[in-house]
Amino acid sequence: MSTYASFQGRVYLGKRDVAGNPVEVRSPGNVAELKLALKTEVLEHYESQSGQRSLDHRMVKSKSASVNLTIEEFTPENLALALYGSSVLGAGGTVTDEPIGGASPVIGDRYFLAHPKVSTLVVQDSAATPATLTLGTHYTADTDFGAVQFLDITGLTAPFKASYAFGVVTEIGLFTQPLPERFLRLEGVNTAAGNARVLVELYRVAFDPLKELALISNDYNKFELEGSLLADASKPYDAVLGQFGKIVQIG
Repeated sequence: MSTYASFQGRVYLGKRDVAGNPVEVRSPGNVAELKLALKTEVLEHYESQSGQRSLDHRMVKSKSASVNLTIEEFTPENLALALYGSSVLGAGGTVTDEPIGGASPVIGDRYFLAHPKVSTLVVQDSAATPATLTLGTHYTADTDFGAVQFLDITGLTAPFKASYAFGVVTEIGLFTQPLPERFLRLEGVNTAAGNARVLVELYRVAFDPLKELALISNDYNKFELEGSLLADASKPYDAVLGQFGKIVQIG
């Protein structure tokens, strides 16, 4: 009896401990696509006796596999994996007399504070008795992004100084971490076979960095991650199951 296949399911990614066991296993959320591609590099031999130069033997020189993963949810963990970075939750705090605008601020230019998520912003000039600038008259402020534009600074003394509080934000750097390896597990169903359960485990996936991130787009953004499937030396070599992974048909 023929069984057709169309899979859906939940993907889990985990780091690996020194023994090769998955730890810190979490789902990256909705995964639109998960693909596994196997490839071999072969040497081919052609006979030279018949005059036909026929192919008479092929020898496998190497075996490799690639994994393609399309993630749709922009969580700090997913961003960190895609950008070879770390997700850091910064502490809030206060800043006093941060210089802003330089010695000769230009009306209409945008100047950036050292922190976003700003509150209780006060801007003063550098006169002997500092004057406090009025929001909406002397300057405008984007407190979410931590940015200031001057409107009218006639009679005021530059440089200007900003004092404010800033809130907690999550920061992810780029290329701050080594190549990430993850244990990948799919707990899936075959929707073409009555939702029969299927389990897929890939022991070591070394992910490449994100190829492209659409920072401005009219569509839903996605993480399209590619990686190489590596042999897991912590698993005993088995002629049946091997050291790369397995597919389990649960039914």
